Amino acid sequence: MSAQSVESILSKAMSDAAFADALFADPEKALAGFDLTREEIASLKNLSRAQFEAMTPEERKSFIVVHD
Repeated sequence: MSAQSVESILSKAMSDAAFADALFADPEKALAGFDLTREEIASLKNLSRAQFEAMTPEERKSFIVVHD
């Protein structure tokens, strides 16, 4: 997994409400412009909005590392 791509996605979701809405409503479409493997897409699709919003910055970093 490209840690940079995942970090970029998570950062964008934190700072861009429209992107976050799209990510959780239609992750396939929202992730289409990123260079991700099927496994990376599956990991991000399995992340619920509630889980994402409950994550601390450290947990987000851990998500990136664990899924790298």
